[in-house]
Formats: sequence, C-alpha cells, structure tokens
Amino acid sequence: LMFVQVSFYQVAKSQHILCILLLQYFWLKQKHPSNIILACFGVTVGFIINCMAEADITLSVLGENLGSLVNGCIAGFISSFFVALYPIMLQRSMLKGQNNWQISINVNAMSMVWYLPLIAYEAYFGDLLSSPAWSDRDFWVYNFATATVGFVLNVAAMLQVKFTSPLTHMIVGSAKGAVQSVLGVFLFNNKMRLQSAVGLSVLLMSSFGYSYFKHTTAKQKDDKKIAKQE
Repeated sequence: LMFVQVSFYQVAKSQHILCILLLQYFWLKQKHPSNIILACFGVTVGFIINCMAEADITLSVLGENLGSLVNGCIAGFISSFFVALYPIMLQRSMLKGQNNWQISINVNAMSMVWYLPLIAYEAYFGDLLSSPAWSDRDFWVYNFATATVGFVLNVAAMLQVKFTSPLTHMIVGSAKGAVQSVLGVFLFNNKMRLQSAVGLSVLLMSSFGYSYFKHTTAKQKDDKKIAKQE
C-alpha cells in the first residue's frame, strides 16, 4: 500500500489461490482434478476483473510510476504467498494431533513476539510513549473491538481449515468478499460499475462451481471406498 492504491494492491494480492495450489503441488505433493483447478482460475480472474474496475490505472500512470507498480506487485505476491502458507501450516499442526485451542493460543502468543521489536523501535525512535492515544477512550474501545473480531476470525479460520481444506478456506474468503460487495449495493446503495458486476458474477459462479466439483469429487472417493469394502 506504500506504492500503489488499494484496488491495484488487491489485484496483486489476488494470487493467493494460485500460491496455495503451487504449495500443495510442490510441497505436499497434492494434485487436484482439472475441474477444481479451472474453478480456482475462474475465482482468480473474477477477483482481478472486479479490482481492476475500481483501479484508476491509465497509460500515463504506468509510464510515470512503473517502479511503484512493480514494487506493489512484488509486495502483493509476497502477501499472497504468506496468506496461502498460513492455512497449510495450520492444517499440518492439526494433523500432528495437537489440541486445536492450544494451536490457536500458541499462534497468537508467538505472533506477539514478532511485535516486540516494532514496539521497541516505536518507543525509542517514535512518539509511542508520548502519544495522546494512551488517554483516548475511543482508541482503546475500537482497539479492543478490533482485537475481539480478529480473535473470532482466527477461530473461524481454524475451524474451517479443520473441517474442509486450506484451498476451500481461500475460495470461501474470496466468495465472502464478493457477497459483501453485492450486499453493499442493495443495503447501502453503493454504486457498482458493469465491469465490477461481471467480475463478481464470474467469481461467485466459479465459487459455486468449486463447491459442486469438490462435492462430486468427495462423493466419488466415498463410492470407491464403499465398493472396495463390498
């Protein structure tokens, strides 16, 4: 976000589904049927179309700030990689037989360790200790609310990965954003361009297609297991 606007960053960050497919293939040696890969491709394309509709990218911008756009793309891809890596690592921890709540506590506790150098830096070089936010009640209320929502989201993500798969977790996340955009049009009269509507339609249809293909694939596996037992 230091280099590009939010909409273009979302385009660059939309490669999390591609990253998780590559990680599962090269690291975990997991292969997916072609119809599921096609559905994932459709979700990614729909996401990009929607974000590009909101992006104000012209040829003049490309000429003047090409370096910023390249840096934004690199940062977005790195973000996609770690977004894809998180549910895979979470699932591998669950497969080790560890307690789910213990995993959640460990993840949050270890995340706090990474914040300590940043806090020390801001306290020493910044204005953390003299900030008026310390005595601002609204600041603490909103921070507590944000932390609560973040905790609930982490628990929900953990349960979703446990009962489905990391790839399904990524697909649901993309579909959720599309549904929120559609609800914003009907509930809050948000304006939507035709290109955005096309992108969201492609994304949602691909998400439904993924759910259907995933269901039929699982059913076929179950039928094969039953046939072997008989």
